[in-house]
Amino acid sequence: MGFSLLYVLTGLSNLTSQFDESARTAVPDEEAVSGWSVGVVLFSICLTLPTLYTGAITSQNLGFVGTALAIGVASVVLALMSIPAAIVGAQTRLSSYLIYQFVFGKKGSNFVNALLGLTLLGWFAVTAGFFGETLHIACREFFGASPPTWLLTLISSALIIITTIFGFKAIDRLALFAVPLLILFLIYVSSLSLSEATFSSILEIEGTDPGYFTTAVSTIIGSLIVGVVLMPDLSRYTRTVKDCIAASVFGNGIGNSFSMMIGVIPAMVTGFLDPMAYMIALGLVASAFIILVFATWTTNSVNLYSTTLAIAVINTRTPEWKLAISVGIFGTVLAMIGITDYFIEFLEWLGVIVPPVAGVYLTDYFYLKQKNYSLSLQENLPDYDRAALVAWVVATIIAVVAFVSEISVTTIPSLDALLITIPIYLICRKIWPTLLTREEKSD
Repeated sequence: MGFSLLYVLTGLSNLTSQFDESARTAVPDEEAVSGWSVGVVLFSICLTLPTLYTGAITSQNLGFVGTALAIGVASVVLALMSIPAAIVGAQTRLSSYLIYQFVFGKKGSNFVNALLGLTLLGWFAVTAGFFGETLHIACREFFGASPPTWLLTLISSALIIITTIFGFKAIDRLALFAVPLLILFLIYVSSLSLSEATFSSILEIEGTDPGYFTTAVSTIIGSLIVGVVLMPDLSRYTRTVKDCIAASVFGNGIGNSFSMMIGVIPAMVTGFLDPMAYMIALGLVASAFIILVFATWTTNSVNLYSTTLAIAVINTRTPEWKLAISVGIFGTVLAMIGITDYFIEFLEWLGVIVPPVAGVYLTDYFYLKQKNYSLSLQENLPDYDRAALVAWVVATIIAVVAFVSEISVTTIPSLDALLITIPIYLICRKIWPTLLTREEKSD
């Protein structure tokens, strides 16, 4: 296809020319693929260990019906939000890295990359924490021993760091098999759990906190919001607007719904939130251990790689392998001190601070019609676009204040954050007119 699945899976791997020169060029038409192909990749990105936890936690609070409704609402919002972002990528054929340069300025875009790098670091830390907890349960089951979770987190993260630096190409290939295996295995786990309880009895289980619905929608959106903002990294390979819609609906819509719901039934039947725990309760010990370790290892290796590349855009002097070690150590420390205890809060905050980035570049593209992303204009781009940067910061601050104050117009903080960015950016653009007009000339 002309591009490695690695670069599609990582998204932010397109942020540095040292790893992927195509990040600084437009995707040729002959390398375009169908929306179905991109949707499949998006589907696989949704399926992670933290995603299974999110679905299980939601079901504990809302029960099956409430969980299905919350996941449905969140998935629809995610799909709708990702469609315009996908269209920008498909029509410009550029990576997020280049789009941010055109909108925020050549140096101003570094601030956006820094934010996204921090969110990816958080994902590495969260996944590392959950991985350590999974290994702790497995050790107790296999060996009757309970080594400290922090020690297992340290050891597993060290191995992930090493394999990411020295064997990432192999990890990339393993990921091609890990995700399909995990999907098939989880389908089997869900069907097996139904032999322990009837579906009708599961529907009757009520959650412990019906008021958790709004939080559930926010956390589910937060779990994929970074991917929505980075949709151009994938959609630049699609052919048409219809492909963008298909990829968004299948990937961020159906894919997210499946990934969340597939762990709900076994979690509700067994009463365990941890995938390893409920699989053991269903008699799947060795197979569960192999599949979960296999899939989580590849997923977090990608998280570390993506974080490193995001930071490499800003810090161009430090070798990538050194950045990977530094990022890995910092993320591991966060995991060891218990970042997973704040997992829900982490997702909620992602849903608040990330959408304004998309709000700025979508408004710039669709409303202000700044659609000329010709690479010949790169040399003329300003270092900083004041209107875009100020609008982004102000919108983020307002979104944070509204979230903390529990003020919401749509009842969905992520959507509020996106919508509030639009008028703020338009006002800022009136105050600080663009230094480089990028309107497309009509024929």
